[in-house]
Amino acid sequence: MQTYAYENIIHKRQFDLQFTLRFDLIDDVNFFSPFHWHNHIELIYVLEGEIEVKIESKQFILQPNSIGIINSEKIHSTKLKGHTRYILLQVPLSAFNQIDNDSIFYNYVDHITKDYSLELRTILQNMLQIADSKTAGIKLKFVSLLYELLFILIQKFRTQSNFQECSNFSKSGINRISPVIAYLEKNFKKDISLTDVASIISVTPEHLCRLLKQYTGQTFTEYVLSLRIASFYQSLQNSQIKISALLEENGIKNYKVFIREFKKTFNKTPAQIRKEQI
Repeated sequence: MQTYAYENIIHKRQFDLQFTLRFDLIDDVNFFSPFHWHNHIELIYVLEGEIEVKIESKQFILQPNSIGIINSEKIHSTKLKGHTRYILLQVPLSAFNQIDNDSIFYNYVDHITKDYSLELRTILQNMLQIADSKTAGIKLKFVSLLYELLFILIQKFRTQSNFQECSNFSKSGINRISPVIAYLEKNFKKDISLTDVASIISVTPEHLCRLLKQYTGQTFTEYVLSLRIASFYQSLQNSQIKISALLEENGIKNYKVFIREFKKTFNKTPAQIRKEQI
């Protein structure tokens, strides 16, 4: 950016907006996202229905007009409870860093009830109204709303966190188990050995089980099964392939256990869901 000799620059700031964010209006039924993590801050604003959110060992229900915030590097899962409409916003940490150099070390409250979420809801609704507009200069308006939202988060909803705390968490938490999660997300359809997976991070099978239980609340078997359930459900929704073939395709061999856990997750059997599509 060019500067001129006569400019009286009090605070020199250059705002590089070269980052990618996700902003979606989602209307779905019973969608289930198993435990995963990412480097974005995620906001979930529920318009209709309910969403069950699990962040590591903590669990809560998002109801209409409430907002959930999932901090960066937090292992989490979400499950829609029936028909649900919601706004999903994922913002990279680099966007926060444009406002406050220390903001990448902040954490934010994870559940904002409707009594305290009005400002954020208003901004998200305004962003939704203009997101697809082709009006000249509308991108600038969208970005201004985004930064207004981030400013409110930092000012009103951050929890105290310092560099040392974040550093210690990264070393002992997600950075330790993330290779395992990445491997399982890629290979869950195959036969997976607990011993082989534990060797990825050079720990005993018992220690890996303790880590998974600590950060997901699930055993190794339960976590792998949750990945298979989510994949199977998506295939069931988006294809007419026979159920037996989908089970095999997703690495499911113990059909009885799988169907029981599937019904526990979605309150219906695969056959009932398939019948509803006809």
